[in-house]
Amino acid sequence: MTLSPEAAESLFENIVASFERGERDTAMRLAVSALEQGLDEPLVLLLAGEALEEDGRGAEGIELLLEAAEIAPEEAQVWFCLGTMRIRQGLDEAGLADLETALSLQANFLPALANAAAVSYRLGHLTDAESYYRQLVALDPDSTDALAALAAIAARRRDTAQARAMASRALALQPGNFSAEMAIGRADLIDGEPERVHARMDRLLARSGLDDDARVAVLDLRADALDALDRTEAAFADYASRNAILSQKFAARMEREVSERSVDRARRLARVFSSQAAAPWQRHSAGPDEAGADAGCRHVFLLSFPRSGTTLLEKVLSSHSDVVALEEVDLLSDIASEWLAQDAGIDALAALGPREAAVHRARYWQGVRDATGVELSGRTVLDKLPLHTLCLPVIARLFPQAKILFAVRDPRDVVLSCFRRRFQVNPAMYELLDLRSAAQFYHEVMNLAEVCRAVLPIAVWEVRHEQMVEQFEHTVRRVLEFVGLEWQPALLHFADTLPADPRTPSDLQLRRGLNASGLGQWRRYSDPMAPVTDVLAPWVQRYGYTLNG
Repeated sequence: MTLSPEAAESLFENIVASFERGERDTAMRLAVSALEQGLDEPLVLLLAGEALEEDGRGAEGIELLLEAAEIAPEEAQVWFCLGTMRIRQGLDEAGLADLETALSLQANFLPALANAAAVSYRLGHLTDAESYYRQLVALDPDSTDALAALAAIAARRRDTAQARAMASRALALQPGNFSAEMAIGRADLIDGEPERVHARMDRLLARSGLDDDARVAVLDLRADALDALDRTEAAFADYASRNAILSQKFAARMEREVSERSVDRARRLARVFSSQAAAPWQRHSAGPDEAGADAGCRHVFLLSFPRSGTTLLEKVLSSHSDVVALEEVDLLSDIASEWLAQDAGIDALAALGPREAAVHRARYWQGVRDATGVELSGRTVLDKLPLHTLCLPVIARLFPQAKILFAVRDPRDVVLSCFRRRFQVNPAMYELLDLRSAAQFYHEVMNLAEVCRAVLPIAVWEVRHEQMVEQFEHTVRRVLEFVGLEWQPALLHFADTLPADPRTPSDLQLRRGLNASGLGQWRRYSDPMAPVTDVLAPWVQRYGYTLNG
């Protein structure tokens, strides 16, 4: 039924009146009714979208807000609501872009500034987060949340003096501010005061009303303090407790959104390729990578498993003047899912012809240009994303001329580090929240890599992390020779070229340059690591490490 102009105006006035009186539930109910009767004012779309989200239909809610943005693209409030809903639905990057649009329309839009600052920080965009928080402090010098966040950013950058200064301002305004307390704790840990960190975290954990996110943060920092005190059994227990909270928090989302676990996909692909004859894959060709040839660049993939040393190798190679690096930019998964999501897709991949392959290659290389924004001719494109190991069959078929660097590190250190470090939770990283699951995931991914190397026509060079740390120049020179690059002295000073915004746990560590302290950490945790010894032992031997030492 379509409303008459008079009825539509009356209904809209009722919605506005309810909204202005703070009767949000009533306003949303009226908005849903109005939308069903053809009234598509932006406010109606916004309120009806929020009603859908509350009903567990967030994707439909976002669609309504997108309609509102099309109708009223000049309204900052519309973009703010769209961005905020997208962020609530886990679409951080898209939501942040919407908030940036809102701020371009209304620079001093405080809620948009606050949300953009928070999501930028969560995504590791520290420079942007700092800028937003400084704008908030400029508009409101007594904003304790913004001051505490600036303290946290300074602590992540290891600027402990700035961290303490900002945290002290926040605590003067609001004694006991959680974020400020955490920032001081991180500063203390950096400054070599783990006992003080431990005591502070104990006090924070004793507080009533801590939500899950706060408990995760406190347990994470207390675990690091206990590790620094060499109380590894207690540290491991805190890492495990932290991970258990995260696992429970994301379990429903994983169940709802993930049709096949990452560990199961790796196992399935290994099983399928184990029965594949090598000859057809070696003989059949999907044609040369003409799009890559047109770009006039070398092409290298850097693969393995998280915490295997890929970040160190990527940062070193990125400091070479001829290298353009794609760091953790996923340009393959959507392409690969066409063939890898089901067993039947493997046959289609094997039979892939030059014309169809060219379409996917062009899409990939356009993504490279969009991500890098630089001229590629004469350069070496380094595509680094460790778990693209799962995409090896697609890499082999689409990019037969590409070379593959495969990072190797003691499997026990890899799995322990994956378990201890915090990552943004996605389906693959979810596997790392349990020690046994992390070890099994490592086993399945490494097994898939082995199977693919036996079947597929790929050129692989293993780079041992321990050798990178202990025999840096020799190891890097051999990598360059494989890739086809000349040595440059600047590679010795790679840490000087690191960006201000660390994106991964490895980024934070590498700002201090080469450091052998991370080698052999599993020995300190040998007792809690014992339950996964059986899973990792074959890979310890395969990669030439000593089982008992």
